Amino acid sequence: MAQNTSAANILNGRRIGFIVKGKPASSQNSGSKKRSWKLKVSEAAQPLFQSPLADEDLVVRVTVFYDGIPDYDTDNVSKPVIDALKGVAYADDRQITDRNVRKRSLDNPYRIRGVSSLLVTAIADGEEFVFIEISKLGEQVKDLL
Repeated sequence: MAQNTSAANILNGRRIGFIVKGKPASSQNSGSKKRSWKLKVSEAAQPLFQSPLADEDLVVRVTVFYDGIPDYDTDNVSKPVIDALKGVAYADDRQITDRNVRKRSLDNPYRIRGVSSLLVTAIADGEEFVFIEISKLGEQVKDLL
């Protein structure tokens, strides 16, 4: 993934993805834990964006890779991530039309094709992490009801 990704990359159909190591904070966590997690997410994203994207119709995908049994709901994990990226990856979270949140066990076997080496390395490390991707909603999806 190239550093200083610009808005043009998203308009050309590329996804910007990055890893945040550690167990994610939930929107229901205490203020200090949530603030610390949001700062970690923001700092991980900053090198990839020269300035916040001005595009509308952004898609944010959050995938939590966990070890053991997660003690959080996926919907509660996405809100701090979305908030942390405001002003870094995009100007305002109103630009997001689609949000997809998933959790995957690090103990599962995976067939890995066509994914970034960043993701493969993080899975191989075997420590909990969150993979965050930002892209522009495809033109084909806009035609759906």
